[in-house]
Amino acid sequence: MRFEHAPPRRFDLVVGADGLHSNVRRLVFGAESGFSAFIGAYLGVLTLPNASDLDGELLMHVGVGRTVGMYGAQHLGEARALFLFRSERELDYHHRDVPRQKDLLRGAFAGMHAEVDRWLDELDRTPAFYFDSITQLRMDTWSRGRVTLVGDAGYCPGAAVGGSTSLAVLGAYVLAGELARTDGDHERAFPAYERAMAEHVRGSRAVALSAAKTLIPTSRLGVRGLAQGVRLISALPAGPSRALLRLTTKSGRLYDSVRVEDYAPTPGAAPARPPT
Repeated sequence: MRFEHAPPRRFDLVVGADGLHSNVRRLVFGAESGFSAFIGAYLGVLTLPNASDLDGELLMHVGVGRTVGMYGAQHLGEARALFLFRSERELDYHHRDVPRQKDLLRGAFAGMHAEVDRWLDELDRTPAFYFDSITQLRMDTWSRGRVTLVGDAGYCPGAAVGGSTSLAVLGAYVLAGELARTDGDHERAFPAYERAMAEHVRGSRAVALSAAKTLIPTSRLGVRGLAQGVRLISALPAGPSRALLRLTTKSGRLYDSVRVEDYAPTPGAAPARPPT
Protein backbone atom coordinates (compact mmCIF):
# COMPACT_ATOMS: atom_id res chain seq x y z
CA MET A 1 0.00 0.00 0.00
CA ARG A 2 1.32 3.44 -0.95
CA PHE A 3 0.79 6.50 1.25
CA GLU A 4 0.89 10.21 0.46
CA HIS A 5 3.15 11.11 3.39
CA ALA A 6 4.76 7.79 4.40
CA PRO A 7 6.75 4.97 2.82
CA PRO A 8 4.89 1.99 1.28
CA ARG A 9 3.81 -0.85 3.58
CA ARG A 10 2.20 -4.25 3.18
CA PHE A 11 -0.90 -5.41 5.08
CA ASP A 12 -2.83 -8.68 5.16
CA LEU A 13 -6.17 -6.85 5.36
CA VAL A 14 -7.42 -3.27 5.33
CA VAL A 15 -10.61 -2.29 7.18
CA GLY A 16 -12.05 1.13 6.35
CA ALA A 17 -13.87 2.52 9.39
CA ASP A 18 -13.41 6.19 8.55
CA GLY A 19 -16.99 7.39 8.39
CA LEU A 20 -19.44 8.66 5.81
CA HIS A 21 -16.76 10.53 3.82
CA SER A 22 -14.39 7.54 3.88
CA ASN A 23 -11.11 7.92 1.98
CA VAL A 24 -10.64 4.15 2.05
CA ARG A 25 -13.97 3.71 0.25
CA ARG A 26 -13.13 6.43 -2.26
CA LEU A 27 -9.78 4.86 -3.12
CA VAL A 28 -11.17 1.35 -3.52
CA PHE A 29 -14.75 1.81 -4.74
CA GLY A 30 -14.83 5.29 -6.28
CA ALA A 31 -16.52 8.61 -5.62
CA GLU A 32 -18.99 8.92 -2.75
CA SER A 33 -21.64 10.34 -5.10
CA GLY A 34 -22.03 6.90 -6.68
CA PHE A 35 -23.32 5.38 -3.43
CA SER A 36 -24.91 8.19 -1.40
CA ALA A 37 -28.61 8.95 -1.12
CA PHE A 38 -29.59 12.25 0.51
CA ILE A 39 -32.78 11.79 2.55
CA GLY A 40 -33.71 15.45 2.76
CA ALA A 41 -32.35 16.69 6.08
CA TYR A 42 -29.30 18.08 7.84
CA LEU A 43 -27.77 17.64 11.28
CA GLY A 44 -25.73 20.06 13.39
CA VAL A 45 -24.26 19.50 16.85
CA LEU A 46 -22.35 21.92 19.05
CA THR A 47 -20.97 21.97 22.58
CA LEU A 48 -22.05 24.86 24.81
CA PRO A 49 -22.16 25.80 28.51
CA ASN A 50 -24.78 23.99 30.56
CA ALA A 51 -26.43 27.27 31.55
CA SER A 52 -29.76 25.54 32.28
CA ASP A 53 -28.03 23.10 34.65
CA LEU A 54 -29.43 20.10 32.80
CA ASP A 55 -28.80 16.70 34.33
CA GLY A 56 -30.14 13.94 32.09
CA GLU A 57 -32.80 16.27 30.69
CA LEU A 58 -33.61 17.50 27.19
CA LEU A 59 -35.00 20.91 26.22
CA MET A 60 -36.68 20.94 22.81
CA HIS A 61 -38.10 23.43 20.33
CA VAL A 62 -40.02 21.98 17.41
CA GLY A 63 -41.35 23.65 14.29
CA VAL A 64 -42.41 22.58 10.83
CA GLY A 65 -39.27 21.36 9.11
CA ARG A 66 -36.90 21.94 12.02
CA THR A 67 -36.21 20.54 15.48
CA VAL A 68 -33.60 21.54 18.02
CA GLY A 69 -32.80 20.16 21.45
CA MET A 70 -30.27 20.80 24.21
CA TYR A 71 -29.22 18.10 26.64
CA GLY A 72 -26.57 17.73 29.31
CA ALA A 73 -25.36 16.07 32.48
CA GLN A 74 -23.85 17.82 35.48
CA HIS A 75 -20.83 15.50 35.66
CA LEU A 76 -19.82 16.56 32.14
CA GLY A 77 -19.85 20.27 32.92
CA GLU A 78 -21.17 21.12 29.47
CA ALA A 79 -24.16 20.53 27.23
CA ARG A 80 -24.86 19.63 23.60
CA ALA A 81 -27.29 21.29 21.23
CA LEU A 82 -28.63 19.09 18.44
CA PHE A 83 -30.15 20.74 15.34
CA LEU A 84 -32.17 18.90 12.68
CA PHE A 85 -33.74 20.61 9.68
CA ARG A 86 -35.23 19.72 6.32
CA SER A 87 -34.03 20.82 2.92
CA GLU A 88 -35.60 19.85 -0.40
CA ARG A 89 -32.23 20.08 -2.12
CA GLU A 90 -28.65 19.40 -1.11
CA LEU A 91 -26.92 22.52 0.16
CA ASP A 92 -23.78 23.91 -1.43
CA TYR A 93 -20.84 23.47 0.96
CA HIS A 94 -17.75 21.33 1.48
CA HIS A 95 -17.77 18.92 4.40
CA ARG A 96 -14.58 20.55 5.75
CA ASP A 97 -15.77 24.17 5.36
CA VAL A 98 -16.80 24.84 8.96
CA PRO A 99 -17.54 28.61 8.64
CA ARG A 100 -19.93 27.92 5.75
CA GLN A 101 -21.62 25.14 7.75
CA LYS A 102 -22.16 27.46 10.72
CA ASP A 103 -23.72 30.07 8.42
CA LEU A 104 -26.11 27.46 7.02
CA LEU A 105 -27.13 26.42 10.53
CA ARG A 106 -27.76 30.03 11.55
CA GLY A 107 -29.87 30.58 8.45
CA ALA A 108 -32.00 27.52 9.15
CA PHE A 109 -32.76 28.33 12.82
CA ALA A 110 -32.44 32.10 13.30
CA GLY A 111 -35.59 33.58 14.83
CA MET A 112 -37.11 30.24 15.81
CA HIS A 113 -37.03 31.15 19.53
CA ALA A 114 -35.01 33.47 21.74
CA GLU A 115 -33.48 30.49 23.54
CA VAL A 116 -32.47 28.90 20.23
CA ASP A 117 -30.87 32.20 19.17
CA ARG A 118 -28.77 32.10 22.36
CA TRP A 119 -27.62 28.58 21.48
CA LEU A 120 -26.70 29.76 17.99
CA ASP A 121 -24.65 32.56 19.54
CA GLU A 122 -22.33 29.86 20.89
CA LEU A 123 -21.31 28.85 17.36
CA ASP A 124 -18.45 31.36 17.43
CA ARG A 125 -17.18 30.04 20.78
CA THR A 126 -17.95 26.31 20.75
CA PRO A 127 -14.98 23.96 21.22
CA ALA A 128 -16.71 21.19 19.25
CA PHE A 129 -18.93 21.41 16.18
CA TYR A 130 -20.35 18.92 13.69
CA PHE A 131 -22.47 19.47 10.60
CA ASP A 132 -23.45 17.15 7.76
CA SER A 133 -26.26 15.98 5.56
CA ILE A 134 -28.35 13.04 6.72
CA THR A 135 -27.32 10.68 3.98
CA GLN A 136 -27.57 6.95 3.46
CA LEU A 137 -24.91 4.85 1.76
CA ARG A 138 -26.28 2.13 -0.48
CA MET A 139 -23.63 -0.25 -1.77
CA ASP A 140 -24.04 -3.69 -3.30
CA THR A 141 -20.92 -4.91 -1.50
CA TRP A 142 -18.62 -3.48 1.18
CA SER A 143 -15.62 -5.64 0.27
CA ARG A 144 -13.17 -5.78 -2.58
CA GLY A 145 -10.07 -7.93 -2.53
CA ARG A 146 -8.41 -7.61 0.86
CA VAL A 147 -10.33 -4.43 1.74
CA THR A 148 -13.64 -4.20 3.57
CA LEU A 149 -15.68 -1.44 5.20
CA VAL A 150 -17.29 -1.16 8.64
CA GLY A 151 -19.89 1.27 9.96
CA ASP A 152 -20.75 4.51 8.21
CA ALA A 153 -17.93 3.97 5.72
CA GLY A 154 -19.87 1.08 4.23
CA TYR A 155 -23.51 1.27 5.25
CA CYS A 156 -24.39 4.59 6.89
CA PRO A 157 -28.16 4.53 7.48
CA GLY A 158 -28.35 8.26 8.27
CA ALA A 159 -26.71 10.21 11.08
CA ALA A 160 -28.83 10.73 14.23
CA VAL A 161 -31.86 8.90 12.84
CA GLY A 162 -30.71 5.40 11.85
CA GLY A 163 -28.68 4.03 14.73
CA SER A 164 -25.30 4.45 13.01
CA THR A 165 -23.25 3.80 16.16
CA SER A 166 -25.14 0.63 17.07
CA LEU A 167 -24.83 -0.64 13.51
CA ALA A 168 -21.08 0.08 13.44
CA VAL A 169 -20.43 -1.75 16.72
CA LEU A 170 -22.47 -4.69 15.50
CA GLY A 171 -20.61 -4.73 12.19
CA ALA A 172 -17.21 -4.69 13.87
CA TYR A 173 -18.24 -7.60 16.09
CA VAL A 174 -19.54 -9.70 13.19
CA LEU A 175 -16.50 -8.98 11.01
CA ALA A 176 -14.12 -9.99 13.81
CA GLY A 177 -16.15 -13.12 14.47
CA GLU A 178 -16.17 -14.21 10.83
CA LEU A 179 -12.43 -13.57 10.45
CA ALA A 180 -11.77 -15.64 13.57
CA ARG A 181 -14.03 -18.43 12.35
CA THR A 182 -12.22 -18.67 9.00
CA ASP A 183 -8.74 -18.28 10.51
CA GLY A 184 -8.31 -14.96 8.73
CA ASP A 185 -9.40 -16.17 5.28
CA HIS A 186 -10.93 -12.98 3.92
CA GLU A 187 -12.32 -14.71 0.83
CA ARG A 188 -14.72 -16.59 3.11
CA ALA A 189 -15.01 -14.14 5.99
CA PHE A 190 -15.95 -11.00 4.02
CA PRO A 191 -18.95 -12.55 2.21
CA ALA A 192 -20.14 -14.16 5.46
CA TYR A 193 -19.86 -10.79 7.22
CA GLU A 194 -21.94 -9.10 4.52
CA ARG A 195 -24.61 -11.82 4.59
CA ALA A 196 -24.89 -11.59 8.39
CA MET A 197 -25.21 -7.78 8.30
CA ALA A 198 -27.50 -7.38 5.27
CA GLU A 199 -30.82 -7.59 7.15
CA HIS A 200 -29.63 -5.25 9.91
CA VAL A 201 -28.49 -2.68 7.35
CA ARG A 202 -31.79 -2.79 5.44
CA GLY A 203 -33.73 -2.43 8.69
CA SER A 204 -31.64 0.54 9.81
CA ARG A 205 -32.21 2.32 6.50
CA ALA A 206 -35.98 1.91 6.85
CA VAL A 207 -35.86 3.09 10.47
CA ALA A 208 -33.89 6.19 9.46
CA LEU A 209 -36.44 7.25 6.87
CA SER A 210 -39.28 6.84 9.36
CA ALA A 211 -37.42 8.55 12.22
CA ALA A 212 -36.54 11.56 10.06
CA LYS A 213 -40.24 12.11 9.31
CA THR A 214 -41.11 11.90 13.01
CA LEU A 215 -38.27 13.97 14.44
CA ILE A 216 -38.50 16.72 11.79
CA PRO A 217 -42.25 17.15 11.26
CA THR A 218 -43.50 18.30 7.87
CA SER A 219 -46.78 19.75 9.18
CA ARG A 220 -48.30 21.44 12.23
CA LEU A 221 -50.12 18.20 13.00
CA GLY A 222 -46.77 16.43 13.08
CA VAL A 223 -45.39 19.10 15.40
CA ARG A 224 -48.27 18.60 17.84
CA GLY A 225 -47.88 14.82 17.70
CA LEU A 226 -44.16 14.96 18.47
CA ALA A 227 -44.68 17.47 21.29
CA GLN A 228 -47.42 15.38 22.91
CA GLY A 229 -45.35 12.20 22.62
CA VAL A 230 -42.34 13.83 24.27
CA ARG A 231 -44.54 15.22 27.09
CA LEU A 232 -45.97 11.76 27.75
CA ILE A 233 -42.58 10.10 27.90
CA SER A 234 -41.21 12.93 30.08
CA ALA A 235 -44.06 12.56 32.57
CA LEU A 236 -43.29 8.90 33.26
CA PRO A 237 -40.63 7.58 35.65
CA ALA A 238 -37.32 6.66 34.04
CA GLY A 239 -37.97 2.91 33.79
CA PRO A 240 -41.45 3.05 32.21
CA SER A 241 -40.44 5.94 29.94
CA ARG A 242 -37.54 3.94 28.50
CA ALA A 243 -39.83 0.94 28.00
CA LEU A 244 -42.44 3.08 26.24
CA LEU A 245 -39.76 4.64 24.04
CA ARG A 246 -38.58 1.21 22.97
CA LEU A 247 -42.13 0.08 22.22
CA THR A 248 -43.12 3.17 20.24
CA THR A 249 -39.98 3.73 18.16
CA LYS A 250 -38.90 1.51 15.30
CA SER A 251 -35.22 1.99 16.15
CA GLY A 252 -35.78 0.74 19.70
CA ARG A 253 -37.64 -2.33 18.48
CA LEU A 254 -35.09 -3.00 15.76
CA TYR A 255 -32.01 -2.98 17.96
CA ASP A 256 -33.71 -4.70 20.88
CA SER A 257 -34.56 -7.58 18.53
CA VAL A 258 -31.06 -8.02 17.05
CA ARG A 259 -29.70 -11.52 17.44
CA VAL A 260 -26.09 -12.21 16.53
CA GLU A 261 -23.98 -15.31 16.77
CA ASP A 262 -21.90 -15.97 19.85
CA TYR A 263 -18.67 -16.71 18.02
CA ALA A 264 -16.35 -19.31 19.50
CA PRO A 265 -13.14 -17.74 20.85
CA THR A 266 -9.86 -18.38 19.08
CA PRO A 267 -7.31 -20.43 21.07
CA GLY A 268 -5.79 -18.34 23.85
CA ALA A 269 -8.23 -15.46 23.40
CA ALA A 270 -10.84 -14.27 25.85
CA PRO A 271 -14.43 -15.29 24.95
CA ALA A 272 -16.11 -12.80 22.63
CA ARG A 273 -19.33 -11.27 23.86
CA PRO A 274 -22.04 -10.03 21.49
CA PRO A 275 -22.59 -6.25 21.63
CA THR A 276 -25.44 -5.11 23.86
